Amino acid sequence: IFFRPVIMHTFRRLALPLSRPSRMAAAQPSRHMCRVAGPRLSNTPCRPALHPAPLGHCSPAAFGPVTSHSFSTTAAPTAAAEGVRVTIHYVGTLDDGQVFDSSEEDKGGDPLVFDVGEGRMIRGIDNGVRGMTVGESREIRCEPADAYGERDPQGVQTVEVSKLPDDVKAGDQLQTPQGQRVTVTKVEDGQATVDFNHPLAGQALNFSVKLIACAEAPQVTVTTLSPGDGVTFPSKGDSLTMHYTGSLAATGAKFDSSVDRGMPFKFTIGVGQVIQGWDKGVMKMSVGEKARLEIPSDLGYGERGAGERIPPNADLVFEVELLKIN
Repeated sequence: IFFRPVIMHTFRRLALPLSRPSRMAAAQPSRHMCRVAGPRLSNTPCRPALHPAPLGHCSPAAFGPVTSHSFSTTAAPTAAAEGVRVTIHYVGTLDDGQVFDSSEEDKGGDPLVFDVGEGRMIRGIDNGVRGMTVGESREIRCEPADAYGERDPQGVQTVEVSKLPDDVKAGDQLQTPQGQRVTVTKVEDGQATVDFNHPLAGQALNFSVKLIACAEAPQVTVTTLSPGDGVTFPSKGDSLTMHYTGSLAATGAKFDSSVDRGMPFKFTIGVGQVIQGWDKGVMKMSVGEKARLEIPSDLGYGERGAGERIPPNADLVFEVELLKIN
C-alpha cells in the first residue's frame, strides 16, 4: 500500500512536486495503454509509511481469529461480465493504422488481466469485452469519450523547473502523487510546460481483442469490529486518514503498524495509491469504523511479495480504523 506523500491537484491548480513514474505491480504491466491510470504501486517494502520504522511482533490474537478462505464449488465463468476477472490479448491501432500498443501475443507477451466493472480500464474496453466468451475475438472501437477524452487546453500549464525532478527535459513523462501522468513538452529559462492530457486524448482507438480466460474475481472480506457513523463513506478521490496494523494471514506475524508509530496514515482512495484490497475494502467503511480487512494475495502483492516481510502469494489481514475523510 506503500505510497508517496499525497499532494492534490486539478487541471486549474497544479500541485507539485511531481515524481517520475514508478513500476506497476507485476500483475498490471505498465506498458498496457488501455488502463485508466498510470503506475499504482511503488517498490517500497510492505508498508504505507514513508520511512522505515522498527517492527515489533504481536500475537495473532491481537486481530482475533482470522476467517479461513472459502472456495466456490460453482463452475468458473465462461463469459465476460460485471465482476468477472478476464484475461485478454489485444492490439490497439489509430485510424491511420498505426499500432500504439499491443500485448504482443505473437511474441509471447503477457496478456492483460483486469476485473470487469472495476473502473481500472478505459470505459470502451470495460464495456466492449462484456458478453465475450472464452476464445472469442472482437473488434472494439473507442471514441474519445470512451477512451482518454478530448484534449483540454487548460491541461497545459507552465511551472517552475525547480518544482520538477532534477535534469527534467522535454519529452519526459512524470507522475503526480495521485498517479496521473503528465508530459513535459518544453523546458526554457527556468520554466517548464507540462501537459496533463493523456498522449492519446482526442483520438479514437481501435482494439482487436481476444478473450483468453475468465475467472471469479478475488474479493476482500470486511468485518466490522466497531461501527462508524453509518452515513459518511469514502468516494473515489477522497483523502483519508487511517490507522492500520497489517499481518500475514497464514501466521499472524505483524509486518507493520501505524498504531505502533502513533502516526496515522493519509492517502487518496480509488486512484491506485494503495493495493487493490485497500481501495476495495475501505470504500465499504464509514467514518469512525474499525474493521478487519482480509485481503487475498491477488489484491495485495501477488507473486512478487514485498521485501522480506511479505512473501510471494501471501494473503494479508489488516485491522484498520477510518479516522477522517478529506
